[in-house]
Amino acid sequence: KQWYQRRVAITAGGFLEYTEFSQFMKDLFLKKNPTDISAEQVEKYTAEVIHIMDTYDENRDGRFEMNELAKALKIEDNYLNKIINKKSIKDKHIQSILKHYDSNEDRILNGFELKAFVGDLVRSTPDIPYSYAMVERACRYIEEMLGDNNLDTDAIKLILALDSRQMLHRRLSEHTQKASA
Repeated sequence: KQWYQRRVAITAGGFLEYTEFSQFMKDLFLKKNPTDISAEQVEKYTAEVIHIMDTYDENRDGRFEMNELAKALKIEDNYLNKIINKKSIKDKHIQSILKHYDSNEDRILNGFELKAFVGDLVRSTPDIPYSYAMVERACRYIEEMLGDNNLDTDAIKLILALDSRQMLHRRLSEHTQKASA
């Protein structure tokens, strides 16, 4: 999941093209430790995975989007659902969020960490379509709300407060309705 989010951040459109995946596989297996697996084995495995990707490529565009990946991998339960469904969010919950999303342990969510957090926030609202564009939009709304795109513990508490989540949901819903009209 984290690898995909990093790659998606590089591809501004929020998708992974099959050719990019093929190159990733070569980089991963052949550059990491070339004696463990042959180039032919990598190509065979890559072809099998691309066949699976093609099976889940709903719009048949040769690109693998976040929502298609989520369906294919049956991504683990949304981590935030464990927390936002509680009656009150306590400091221990915020610490748990930081431990889960803050990969560089600087106690601030930004960049890829922020997108992973916001992605789970978007996924926690079933009537909002989960896509890279929607995660980007939600990140922009959060930045507008807070005046910053670096989330510390206080900002995380504010975002997870029910009224903030409802406001974010309302704005994303409005955008979804406009887009479908």
